[in-house]
Amino acid sequence: MPKRKASKIPDAAERIARALAVLAVKDIEKEEAARRLLAMGYDAPTIGGLLDVGPNFANVAKLRRSKKG
Repeated sequence: MPKRKASKIPDAAERIARALAVLAVKDIEKEEAARRLLAMGYDAPTIGGLLDVGPNFANVAKLRRSKKG
């Protein structure tokens, strides 16, 4: 997702995208959810906010997956 505008209030399209992202990963472990959201095109800081984790969590989850095989 593109970086946020100067305004802290997200526009309607961004709110809808965030709601759909949360629904898409609702019953999935956070690491797998982060990997799926990365695949959908969300950036790491956005994923951190959606999953209520640190902004680098998605990058670490991706790295852990690639090391496993």
